[in-house]
Amino acid sequence: MPKFIHIYYYIVLVAVLAQPCRAQRHEVLADNLRTLLVEAGGDGNSLPVLTLGSGETLRISFDDMTHEYRRYTYHIEHLTWDFRPTDELFDSEYVRTAADEEVIEDYEESMNTVVNYTHYTLDFPNDRMQPLVSGNYRLIISTENDVDEREEVIRVYFSVLDPQATVALRATTNTDVDWNATHQQVEMEVDLRDLVVRDAATEVKTVVLQNRRWDNAAINPAPTYTTAQRLIWKHCRALIFPAGNEFRSFENISTRYPGMNIERVGWREPFYHAAVFPDAPRRNYLHMPDRNGQFVPATADSPYPDTESEYVYTHFLLETDELPGQDIYICGQWTHDRFLPGYQMHYDEELQGYAASLFLKQGYYSYQYLAVPRQGKRAGQTAPAEGDFWQTENEYAAYVYYRRTGDRYWRLVGHTAPSFRP
Repeated sequence: MPKFIHIYYYIVLVAVLAQPCRAQRHEVLADNLRTLLVEAGGDGNSLPVLTLGSGETLRISFDDMTHEYRRYTYHIEHLTWDFRPTDELFDSEYVRTAADEEVIEDYEESMNTVVNYTHYTLDFPNDRMQPLVSGNYRLIISTENDVDEREEVIRVYFSVLDPQATVALRATTNTDVDWNATHQQVEMEVDLRDLVVRDAATEVKTVVLQNRRWDNAAINPAPTYTTAQRLIWKHCRALIFPAGNEFRSFENISTRYPGMNIERVGWREPFYHAAVFPDAPRRNYLHMPDRNGQFVPATADSPYPDTESEYVYTHFLLETDELPGQDIYICGQWTHDRFLPGYQMHYDEELQGYAASLFLKQGYYSYQYLAVPRQGKRAGQTAPAEGDFWQTENEYAAYVYYRRTGDRYWRLVGHTAPSFRP
C-alpha cells in the first residue's frame, strides 16, 4: 500500500510494489500543433469531468500551424483509476461507436494573421461516439505521417462520473506543519452508503489535487478513520499542501498597443513580439483576482479569437539570483502541468534573471513560476519565486474511484472541486 513521507514540505508518494500513478496530463506530441484547449461544458475553467448520461460535453480544440488540411481522427480508451491502459473491458463495453475511429470534421483556416494556422474543434461525446461506463479515459487524436503511417499527435485525459458517493472537501490553514503560515491542509469525508464495500483499502482509491496540478497530487492517501459507511481524512500529513500565492497574469490582445502587464509590443521580422513586464520573486502575499492558470484566447481586433488571433513571441524575465540545483518553468493550465523544455527558463547573466520566449496565441494568460529540483521527484515548488502564504485562494479537487471485488474496471463514483479562501 502506498506510504507518504514529508520532504521539503511537499508530499511525495513512495510506491510500494507498484509504479507511480500516471497523471492526467494532456499531451501534444507533434511540433506543428499548438494551443490545445480542453473545455468542459463550455467553461475553460472546469476540470475535464463529465457526468454519465448527462449530455455534458468536452470541447477540444487545437491549431495546426499551416493552412494545409490534415485528416485528424480520434478514438477513446478506458483507463484504470491511476490512468493506466487496461484490456479488461472490450471496446464495445465502454464505448458506443460504429467505427474504430472517427474524423474531426470541424476546422477553419486563420484569417488576417501573419502566422497561418488551421483551427480544429471536436465536441465529445457526440452522436458518433459516446462512453458507456464511468471511470478514466484517454482520447487519442491521430493523423498520417510523411510515410503514410498512423501517428498519435494528441492525448486528452478526461473522466466520466457516475455519482454514487458523496464527497465533502474543505481546507484549513491550521495544519500539522504550521498555523496561518505557509501551508494549507485538506480535510475530506467520503460517504459510501450507496455502495457495497467489503474492503475499502483495496476497493476504494482517492486522488486530491491543488489547482489541477498532478505533479504534487496526493495519490490514494490512507484515511485517518474508517467506518462502515464513511472514510474520513483529518490531520492527514499526505493532504498538506504548500499554500502558494495568487497566479500572475497578462493580457496580450493587440499588436498595436501593449495590454495588461505587457511592457511593449512590436514587429521584428518575421513575427510580432511582446515583452511581459519583468517579474521578481514575491516576498509577500498579493491579493488579486486570478484564474489559477487559465488561458482565454482573445484579440481586440476581432470577435473571432479562435481564427483571428495572432501568434506572438512572448518574452518573460524573472529577475533573481540563479537557483542551484533547480530549474525554473513557466506553468499554467495552458502548459498542461508538464515540465517540458519549451516552458523552461534559462539563466541570463546579462539580464540577471531567468528568461524565456514562448510562441503564444493572443489572449489572457494566468501563470506562475515553479522551481523543479533536478534530483528526486519532479514536483514544482512555489516557495522560491511565488512564496507560500496561508491567505491564498486555491482550488482543491477530489476524485473517488471504486472497484468492487470481482468487477473488471474502476468507476469514478465521487468528485468535487471547490475553491478555498481563508
